[in-house]
Amino acid sequence: MDAPNNELMSALATLLEAGKYSDLTIVCGVKRYAVHRAIVCSRSGFFDGACSSPFREAQTGIIDLSDDDAEAVEHMVRYFYHLDYLNKPKSRRSSYRSSRPASPTSPRSPTRRRPKKLNLALVEDPLLATAAASAAANPLTPPDDRTNQFEMLDSSKLPDTPVEDQYVEEDPFENTFEDQLPDSTQAHLVTHAKVYAIAEKYGIAGLKSLAQRKFSTQIALHFSCPEFPDACQEAYETTVDSDRGLRDLIIQTFRAHPDLAFRKDVEDVVKVTPNLAWELFRLGWGMPVY
Repeated sequence: MDAPNNELMSALATLLEAGKYSDLTIVCGVKRYAVHRAIVCSRSGFFDGACSSPFREAQTGIIDLSDDDAEAVEHMVRYFYHLDYLNKPKSRRSSYRSSRPASPTSPRSPTRRRPKKLNLALVEDPLLATAAASAAANPLTPPDDRTNQFEMLDSSKLPDTPVEDQYVEEDPFENTFEDQLPDSTQAHLVTHAKVYAIAEKYGIAGLKSLAQRKFSTQIALHFSCPEFPDACQEAYETTVDSDRGLRDLIIQTFRAHPDLAFRKDVEDVVKVTPNLAWELFRLGWGMPVY
């Protein structure tokens, strides 16, 4: 992203974190999310209808989603302000620095410690310090040996870095958020299926598409993980037959890895998930699955 986009995304993230200017509250169990109608209602037909109708939600400014999965609701709210979920956004500091052109005369390493500002009050004049020491030892006779004039300095009072590094450009976005890379070691297949379902329920097309992409990526990498059968059941029980977004990905995974059918945990889930069992039956007989 370029600098303007980074600034916009950071501002949106700050709105969610601080709750400033909030005019709507989403409740899910014990959790409350201070959100903004202009952001939420413009992204979801459900929220737009709830806030623009004479229903109780429009009057109280509170929408209760306690019947929904708490984790899915949290990721949905996060998506409204971050265009993502599960992964924390890049820090404003990192985004800001990545958007600045590198200085041709003084390149800095990304891992270099930020220098401290020079406090002139703590630095003694080396010439005055040497003269004072000489006068105290023998005020009338100059010393025979020329000592290093810098030996009289208290090293603890010197700046930590050279003077040329003291005047660094201030970073206006420092310490706003912490960076966190995506966790590719965990599948989160059930989570993606839940987010996909809640995005469909509340008409959030962008979130539904994002959840489908995440599910597709992770099922290709983690089809052998213990979470796989639960994700299959979640996807089939929370979507209608005509919604093939996740179901096709699951059938494709069974087609590419037929040994999955021999897993006991997969067998147990297939027995209690009729739609999945029916589609796998058609797959086994070479019939089209749709």
